[in-house]
Formats: sequence, C-alpha cells, structure tokens
Amino acid sequence: MPTNMMKTITLCSSLVFFSGMLFSQVENTTIEGGDVDASTIDSLGLVDPILLKKYNEGVKMLTSNNNEGAVQLFTEVLAIDDKYANAYFNRGKANMALSKVDAAVKDFEKTVILDPSNHEAPFLKGKVLMDAARFEEAISAFELAADMDSKSEIYSYYQGVCEFELGNYEKAIKAFDEAIKRKPEYAYAYNDRGSARMMMEDFDGAIRDYQNAVKYDRILSFAYNNMGSAYRAKKDYTNAEKYYTEAIKLDPKYFVAYNNRGSARFEDGKYQNALSDFTKALELNPKYAFAYNNKASVYIQMENYTEAITNCNKAIEIEPEYMEAFVNRGIAKEMMKDLVGACEDWENAFILGSENAENYVNGPACSGSK
Repeated sequence: MPTNMMKTITLCSSLVFFSGMLFSQVENTTIEGGDVDASTIDSLGLVDPILLKKYNEGVKMLTSNNNEGAVQLFTEVLAIDDKYANAYFNRGKANMALSKVDAAVKDFEKTVILDPSNHEAPFLKGKVLMDAARFEEAISAFELAADMDSKSEIYSYYQGVCEFELGNYEKAIKAFDEAIKRKPEYAYAYNDRGSARMMMEDFDGAIRDYQNAVKYDRILSFAYNNMGSAYRAKKDYTNAEKYYTEAIKLDPKYFVAYNNRGSARFEDGKYQNALSDFTKALELNPKYAFAYNNKASVYIQMENYTEAITNCNKAIEIEPEYMEAFVNRGIAKEMMKDLVGACEDWENAFILGSENAENYVNGPACSGSK
C-alpha cells in the first residue's frame, strides 16, 4: 500500500482574517435622513413652497425606507432647482438603497460639485462602488473624503478595506495606519492591519495588531480567532489553541473558530480533539463543507478510510467543485486500493485547479491504473 500520499493530506481552514467585510459592525451614521425645516430652506434662498413641501416629503420617505418614492420627489425638487445640492445628496442615498450604482454615483458627484464641503458625499460614493466590487474607483472616492475631512478615521479605514480586497497589502497597511493615527483606539483598523500583515507573512506584526484590537474591544471574537491563526502560522499550537478557545468563549456559536481550533489540534497531532472540534463546527453549521473535508483528513490519519470517503462525499455534495475534497477522497480510495477511483478524483481536482492533484495524476499510481 503506497504511503507517500499521506504526506499531502489537504486540510482546509476558514480563516476570518478580515473585519472590513463585516460592514454592519462598523459605526456609520452618514446615511441617516432628517427633516429640513422652513428656516433652513429659506436661509438657502429656496422660498418656493412647492419645492419645500416636496423636499421634506422626500426626506420623510427616505427615512421610512420608501426609496423609490424618495427618488421621485427629489427628482421633482431638482426639476424646480437643479442647483440644490441636498436634493442630489439625498437622492443619491435613495438610489444607493435601491442598488442603483451608477445613478447614486452621479448624484454624489453632483453633490460635491455644488457643495465642496460635503465630505460624506464622496464617502457614500466610495461605499456604493465598494459594494459593487469596483475597488479602485472606490479608493479614489475615499481618498477625496479623507482629504476633505482630516479628522474622520472611517474614510481611511475604508480605503484600507479596498486596498486589501485588491491584494495591495502594503497600501492597505498605510491606509489603516492613517485610520489609527486619527483614532488610536480603532479596534477594527488594528484587526484589519493585522490581517494585511498576515497576508505578507509578518506574523509577529499581525499578533501585535490583534492584541491591540482586543485591547480596545475585548469582545471582538474574530480578532481572537485571527490571533489564533497567526500563532498557528508560527506553529505555536499552544497559543493558537488558547486564542481560538477565547474566541469560542466570547461566541459559543462561532463555528469557524471551532474549525480553526480543530485545524491547530490536527497539526499538533491531537486527532481525536480535532475530530471533536470539526464535529462541533458541523453541529453549528451543517452546510460547512470545510469541516467535512477536515474530518476526512483526520480519518485518513486514523486509517479509517471509509469514514474519510463518507465525509468527502458530504463536502462535495455541499460544494460540487471543492477540489480539496476530491484530493482527500482520492487519497482515501488509494489506501483502499481503488486506484481507478482515486485517479478519477485526482483528475477532477486537477481540472478544478488543484496543484496537489497534478502530482497525483502524473504519479505512478495513476500511470499504472491506465
């Protein structure tokens, strides 16, 4: 029975490195609406009673989430006065809520032209573009917002988020540096700067950032999870397990942290403990394909190839193009002397893009089965 295949078992971890994707957790009050009273309108020279009525009705619709109605009313306002910046701004918010990206972008751009002091307009433009994965355009908008307002940390933070998404980790770090300079206790910026450093394999720097993140926000469970991943990357499995456990204590339903702790335990040779963690992750999320594949990795090490194949099957059922599960299932089949089945799995994994599978497909096992 060949044993060399056992050395490259594919173990997968779902590492929640980045808090920038968790937008709902970032304080953002820039899209709140509010009534504008007559004195404010009059002070701008807008004395037309029809305009005043339509504008205030539009604001009320915006704040009650009747966004289509708000767009219509602000459009009617602009038909009366096409130089009214606030109408463009609020129509942009309504279009943003309706996921009308280009319309929202145009409204926010027009707002800045008419009111160069409105730094929220380029920020919301950037937000719309970021949500549409147009990251380079979003970066320019966030840079403009940061230049217009030298105090707010949120604009530089979101610039860093976009740079991270583009894989520009050094630029992301610089943007997060600026956010932290503006707000030294900004836990999310520390977490995300740590994640950028993780991607650059600066594990010690990442750990320092994650430590600062939990210093300023002690209940930031994903920062503890990320710290565990940084220690795991250093092969310090004692600390990795410690911080994954902290994450789980803060959030007992954090199935990703269970999976990651299981991965650390697996790499530390604690197979039964790893199996328990992967099983718990699946109790919390039965559709979590990573954990099924990881259970298969444990069963392969325990030489229980039947269970390994069963768990790979479940992973592939959930994620039909899960190449790592095909690799592991091929290993288990090879150990059961099903070389034809093993090579079919590795060929599928190779087609899906697995670099590991190429060695198997071109190896002696598959050559002999053809």
